[in-house]
Amino acid sequence: MPELRSPSVRAVLLAVAIAAAYLFMDTRATLWDRDEPRFARATAEMVASGDYLVPTFNGQLRPDKPILIYWLMSIPMRVLGPTELACRFFGSVGTAVTCWLTFFIGKTLLSPRVGLWAMAILATSLMMLYMGTAATADGVLLPFMVAQMAVFVGFATSTRRGWAQVLLGLAVGGALLAKGPVGGMPVLALAVTVGFARRQYPTVWRLRELTLAAGLGLILFLLWALPANAATEGAFFRQGIGHHVLSRAAKPLEHHGGRFLLYLPYYLPVILIGLFPWTLFLPAALSACLGRRLGTPFRSLFLAWTAPLLIVMTLVATKLPHYILFMWPMAALAIGATLDAVRHGSLAQQDLRWLRRGAGLFLAMSTLAGLALIAAPWYVRMLDLPPATVLCGLVLLGEAVAVMWAMRTSKLQCLAGVLLAGTLAFLLLFLLWVMPAIETLKISPTLARMVREQGRDLPPIGTYDYAEPTLNFYIGATLDPLGTREALQAWLEVEGPGLLIISQRALTELAAEGMNLNLDSLGSKGGFNYTKGNMMEIHLLAR
Repeated sequence: MPELRSPSVRAVLLAVAIAAAYLFMDTRATLWDRDEPRFARATAEMVASGDYLVPTFNGQLRPDKPILIYWLMSIPMRVLGPTELACRFFGSVGTAVTCWLTFFIGKTLLSPRVGLWAMAILATSLMMLYMGTAATADGVLLPFMVAQMAVFVGFATSTRRGWAQVLLGLAVGGALLAKGPVGGMPVLALAVTVGFARRQYPTVWRLRELTLAAGLGLILFLLWALPANAATEGAFFRQGIGHHVLSRAAKPLEHHGGRFLLYLPYYLPVILIGLFPWTLFLPAALSACLGRRLGTPFRSLFLAWTAPLLIVMTLVATKLPHYILFMWPMAALAIGATLDAVRHGSLAQQDLRWLRRGAGLFLAMSTLAGLALIAAPWYVRMLDLPPATVLCGLVLLGEAVAVMWAMRTSKLQCLAGVLLAGTLAFLLLFLLWVMPAIETLKISPTLARMVREQGRDLPPIGTYDYAEPTLNFYIGATLDPLGTREALQAWLEVEGPGLLIISQRALTELAAEGMNLNLDSLGSKGGFNYTKGNMMEIHLLAR
């Protein structure tokens, strides 16, 4: 069919395929502590209460993020119930939209082929595979951030000022509603572009137009934020902005960060690992881009897109890998443009030298990861890992061998195909056979099933020395975290039935102190508490 040869049609079909693949991945694992179940349970509480103004978790205000993720997550949850697919649905769809917007930018600035490759690169990079299948705000935030860049590029040579500003304002508003001030980072990138590359983007955009669009986005955000803040007597701004934005910038929270100088290079390994396997092309892409061999307009946008974000997040005291996720679409575009340059033989000699260095880096990473996976079934005693784990390791080693062959025979055009095919094979093996083995180590889903077996009308449930948010989500109830011995003693003295979730470690300590709980055992589950990094056995007891 001739129409299927159109790059735009292919981009839409590829976006649909990406969405389908990510939605399949959504179903392969239960929620991971701690962020996913906090968002998911807060949405379930919103659906149950009918209060769509302010989110709560375990009955308490949750001001961590604005409201959009909860609104979106509530739609599939009303249809499918509180399932993993419902909670992760819009993150995966948002990832597919992000990939399509990346294609649009690549097609407009470079070529349709670059845009298509950038879609595939972005969708198969390690960081995107993780964040795009998580029930958090990032998968929803990213398409609104990239949409701001797409509007800027799409209207760079247009005379339709009004439409451009309205669309940009809507994208800014969506990003702010998804994750607050960080959603406005693209406006900073666009301001830098307008300020330093006005000749490449001359028609529509001036700082005044950007300011008006940002103001429209801020108004959209305040239409929800002001009523929500009033309903919580100022707690939403005080905690959501004061604590979760300003405090995170000033000091490391929840052990995410530390000594300033020690953590300055934090995002370098994040980029190298998060872009895997496409890290192979990253050094050559940087060389070609900075050397203007991918075009001056693209170089200007690349620097404005990546440098301000990297500088700001490096200076922010609290550091997490996904804080720089916005860089990934531009990195995918730069790598896609480099692949196209390899195909046309237009890379400079210095770019080819950096390509060889990137290949060496990839060989080291894939070989180490492959050997670790092959050895895992014999050394990771806590897991009954299947033979597919060894196959996953062999796939990585096979990629390494194929890359060495391509580099030695100068068949550089084969490199991208090797990485894409190897990544897809690895994912299929890992999701179908390795992930079920990892799931057996999770504690909360099994405990939740034990609790639900007690009937629909559950008695009060207390937790002691194990209060992961996955318990709240999978039990589907408000829990009472008993943080002290006194709180536990008071709970034991309450008349009437009740359930207690408690660790074996706590039971041993309490018994040594002579404290007898006198509760009936309903079962236990041993597993790995990955938020704490240790093996635990958790008991369900009845009062």
